[in-house]
Amino acid sequence: MATPTTSFFLLPLFFVFVFLLPGSDAVFDVVKFGAKADGSADSARSFLKAWSYACNSPSPATVYVPAGKFLVTQAVFRGPCRNSMIKFLIQGTLVAPSDYGGSGGSDQWIAFSGVNGVSISGGGTLDGGGSRLWACKLAGRSCPSGTSSLTFANSKNIAVDGLTSINSKLFHIVVLRCQNVKLIRVNIVASGNSPNTDGIHVQMSTGVDILQANIRTGDDCISIGPGTAHLWIERVFCGPGHGISIGSLGKAQGLQEESVRNVTVKTVTFSGTQNGVRIKTWGTRIRGQVRGVVFEDALMRNVQNPIIIDQNYCPGNKGCPGQSSGIKISQVKYNNIRGTSATPVAVTFDCSPSNPCSGITLQDIKLSYHSQRAQSSCKYANGVASGLNLACSVAYFLMGEGGEEMVRNKQVVLKKFAVGVPKETDMEIRQGKASFRSPTAVEGAIVVKNLYLSCDPYMRGRMRDYADSYIPPFQPGSVIEGFGVAKVVDSTNPNFCVGDYITGLTGWEEYSTIVRTEQVRKIEVFDVPLSYHVGLLGMTGFTAYVGFYEICAPKKGDYVFVSAASGAVGQLVGQLAKLHGCYVVGSAGSAQKVDLLKNKLGFDEAFNYKEEPDLTEALRSYFPKGIDIYFDNVGGAMLDAALLNMRVHGRVAVCGMVSQHAVSDPKGISNLYTLVMKRIRMEGFIQSDHLHLFPKFLSTIIDLYKQGRIVYIEDMNEGLENGPEAFVGLFTGNNVGKQVVCVSRE
Repeated sequence: MATPTTSFFLLPLFFVFVFLLPGSDAVFDVVKFGAKADGSADSARSFLKAWSYACNSPSPATVYVPAGKFLVTQAVFRGPCRNSMIKFLIQGTLVAPSDYGGSGGSDQWIAFSGVNGVSISGGGTLDGGGSRLWACKLAGRSCPSGTSSLTFANSKNIAVDGLTSINSKLFHIVVLRCQNVKLIRVNIVASGNSPNTDGIHVQMSTGVDILQANIRTGDDCISIGPGTAHLWIERVFCGPGHGISIGSLGKAQGLQEESVRNVTVKTVTFSGTQNGVRIKTWGTRIRGQVRGVVFEDALMRNVQNPIIIDQNYCPGNKGCPGQSSGIKISQVKYNNIRGTSATPVAVTFDCSPSNPCSGITLQDIKLSYHSQRAQSSCKYANGVASGLNLACSVAYFLMGEGGEEMVRNKQVVLKKFAVGVPKETDMEIRQGKASFRSPTAVEGAIVVKNLYLSCDPYMRGRMRDYADSYIPPFQPGSVIEGFGVAKVVDSTNPNFCVGDYITGLTGWEEYSTIVRTEQVRKIEVFDVPLSYHVGLLGMTGFTAYVGFYEICAPKKGDYVFVSAASGAVGQLVGQLAKLHGCYVVGSAGSAQKVDLLKNKLGFDEAFNYKEEPDLTEALRSYFPKGIDIYFDNVGGAMLDAALLNMRVHGRVAVCGMVSQHAVSDPKGISNLYTLVMKRIRMEGFIQSDHLHLFPKFLSTIIDLYKQGRIVYIEDMNEGLENGPEAFVGLFTGNNVGKQVVCVSRE
């Protein structure tokens, strides 16, 4: 491509370019090239000019589309380019002409061809203006086929994040002969009766990821054509539409068609669709294969054909009557697919008599029709279903009594209110039952499988008959509640899909139905251990963050004391204080914990409070100049001693009183007079009062953890039956680090 010159326009170059600091992107604003955000003047030429400069930039470049509506008749952005880092930052809406023409006979509206390293972000919208063409097609008139809204062809290293495509005339997004493409959080919307408006079409491409997409259209939500390999589809909502389909294969001319292999579709919800997961081939002799496909963790809601292989596709009996499909289908796995079918036969395998389907695996298929047993029909297919041979017979996949699947559900129940130090006998293990279905009487509920549960001292306060608190008490005979990490197994809530991981308040049991979903949040970060979402990235981590930065108001050089410093909160407070430039001393209850504080967590000093006959003198020896900040996790005698050692204008963050949880007659504080003498500010706090800071906390702590600047220590007990022991151990100092109970690894 030739280097652009000023002959394109009369404005001086300094008006067109925005040069940032060395190493930053050059930004090319389409408005500076003449684009009009009025939705009526054709801005295609302006977009192409901006692309020309970005493509010829020797350094990373950004094409910027600001807010507003931009009419674009057609734009094909061609490579190769001089750099492989070009961003399209679209904050406005690109509008296609509503008539049928304007594309010169092409089937592309917005297209990228032969490019490398292009990304699209910014939350913008492509409006294909397809309603008039749909009406023409539905009326049976002679109409053009239309244009696909966004096409990537012969390109590699492509990323699209947060783009919306509405009302496409043909396919919304096409990936053709590409490598390494990521489509994330795309939102696709068209009428349920819009013809030929596939959401995403992938063909002759490898290494494509489609993640967290929301697709509502009139044809396949995702269609997978020949030559597709290493395709990963996860966390997609589909409906209305025709489902996710591999096919149609065997339609092309010739004797051989490129194979489809290594396709994974998992954690997908289908709602009111014509199909769920489908493999479709024409009944022709053209040879090819579909191999290595996984359909996993799918939820069907009133889907006409939840699972289908159709190798006798021959619409209108034209060109293929009486023929047998030459496409070989093998090694296809269906796992954990559940929900409701809109037809009595939920599973259909109609395979080729000359090339029977082989290596079909069905595991945990639980589909119902009108609360009755759903059926499956099998022709020329071989494989296994839950360990049984599936030899071309009719099989039934049962839900359970009345169409509802019930499972055993181990639970930890409060047996009686605790007195003094909590004991394991205050709780009991009970075998209950749980439903895999969200209750229909409660809108927006979810059912989760609990994976990790957090042991926290505040739970002791909920085990007493005392209602005057910020959180109500547990009731004897009820399941104990706490913070946890869980996986969604059923949902009637549009904000949570089957397969999502969540963290928040859940029951101490294997499966929980959560009605108050405002108390949980979806986990978006997966490159840290899942259990950290109840510790480092959960309530305890946020408590440390809020307490230190908001309550303690630290200054560089402050003298900081942390009690229970090796616990879930204290270990992070000490590390944040060190990063802030403070001198930090921690107390703990064993030599092992003291060593941990000094040699792993980076505290300046630490001591075993159990070995100190006089806590006041011990603190004076570690803080000869006094304490600026005391982060109190224990209360009692330690708080009294710390108050005597505070400096003028010191700050005390009262986070917990673990020493007082374990006594039936809590002791008062004797040295409160120091608050007046030394003008000390002592403040209790609860992390939930500061939730507006949570996004900043999450971003900060994740960055620090990934950079290796903080570490986090867990004490993991395996098995829900060991939960009471783990919880009781908090009050005797048995835990080293954050105490977590692992209910299930998955």
